[in-house]
Amino acid sequence: MKRFIFLTLALLVSVATLSAKEEEKQEKQKTLSAEERTALILKTLKERDVELVINPWGGKGAECKELTKTANGYVAYTENPKVFFERGYTFKPITFIDDYRYVFEEEGKYYGVSMSEIRVKDSDDAEALEFMMRGKSKLMSSMAGRFYGTTAALKMMLLVMGIAAVVAFLYLFCGIKTMRPLFLAVIPAAILVFSLIEIYGYAKFGSHIFWWCDYDRYGFFGSLWRVIPFGLMVAAQVASIRLYERALFEGNDDPTDDDRKISLKPAAWSLALCIPVFIILLLLVTALGLGNTILMDIAGIGGFLGTLGVGLYISFKRNVKSFGRLTGLWVTIFSIVYIIGCIISAIAMIVLIFKIILQILMVMAAIVIFAMMGYRRRVYRNGRVYEEVY
Repeated sequence: MKRFIFLTLALLVSVATLSAKEEEKQEKQKTLSAEERTALILKTLKERDVELVINPWGGKGAECKELTKTANGYVAYTENPKVFFERGYTFKPITFIDDYRYVFEEEGKYYGVSMSEIRVKDSDDAEALEFMMRGKSKLMSSMAGRFYGTTAALKMMLLVMGIAAVVAFLYLFCGIKTMRPLFLAVIPAAILVFSLIEIYGYAKFGSHIFWWCDYDRYGFFGSLWRVIPFGLMVAAQVASIRLYERALFEGNDDPTDDDRKISLKPAAWSLALCIPVFIILLLLVTALGLGNTILMDIAGIGGFLGTLGVGLYISFKRNVKSFGRLTGLWVTIFSIVYIIGCIISAIAMIVLIFKIILQILMVMAAIVIFAMMGYRRRVYRNGRVYEEVY
C-alpha cells in the first residue's frame, strides 16, 4: 500500500507540473487578428527560411488541394484534385493565402495546406514561430499535443490495459496465487495511469482526445467498427476496481460487510450530481428574480460544494474505517480519479453511440417517409381523368 501511495503522489505531481508549464506557455502567446497574423506570416516568409511539417490532429496525414498558379496568384479550382501527404512530410512554404493556407511546391505542382494541419519544424526558435499555426496544429506543437493528437495516447492506454488484463487473467482465472502481490501492484497502477491520461487530456483538449473513433472523421461504418473495442475498454475500466477489491479483501469471512470494501458510490453520486444541482439552483434563483446577485453566487457555489462534499466525505469516512486515516485518504483520492476517468469515457462513448443511432434513425425515417409517399398514377377514360391512384 505504501508503494501505491507513492505512485499516486508521483503521478499527481507530474500531471500538475506539466499542466502548469503548458498554461504558462499559453499565457505568453500573443493573440493576433487574422489580418495581423497574415501580414506577420508573409513578412516572416520573405525574411527567412521556414520549414513546416504536416502534422494534423489525428490521422496519418493531410489531403492537400492542388493549386493553379495564375497572374492573380494561386487558385484552388473545383476540378483540381487533392493529394494525400503523410504525417511528417516537411516542406518550405512559398507564400500564405486565403488567411489560412500555405502554398508549397512538390514535383513541379503547387499545393495548399491548412495552417491547422501543420507545425513548425523543431528548431531553437520554433516556439517564436507559433503564430504560423492555428487551432489544433498549435496544440500539436506541445509535447502533450503530440501525445494525444497521434496514436501515442491510445497505444499507451492499450498497453496499460493489456498488461493489467494479462496479470488479472493469470491470477483470477488461472489461479496462480503467487501473483497476488503483483496483481495488487499492477491493477491500481494501471487504473491510475489510465484515468490520469484521460483526465489530463480531456481537461486540456476536450473530446478531441477521442479522435480515433470520431464520427465526423470516420463516418458511420468507420465509427461503428471502432465503438465496439472502445466499449470493451470502457467496460474493462469500470470493472477493474471491483476485480482489484476482490483480490484486496480475499479471505474475508463476510464478503457482504460494507466496511471491507472500497467506498465508491457516495463519491460517484456526488461527482455526477454536483453540476446538475449547480445548474438547477442557478435557474431557480434566476426564476425568483434574484439573478446576478450575491445570493445567486452563494446558492450556486454552496449547492455545488455541498453536493460534492457530502458524497466525498461519506466515502472518505468509510475508507478510513477500512484502511486507516492516511491510507483511507489516498484510497479516496484514487477513487475520485478513477470515477472521473470512468465518467469521461462513458460520456465519450454515449455521444458516439448517440450519433450512430441518430444516423440509423434518420435513414429509417427517410425510408418510411418515402414508402408512405408512394406515387400517383392517373387513369384516363375517354380522354378525361377518371381517377388518381396513390
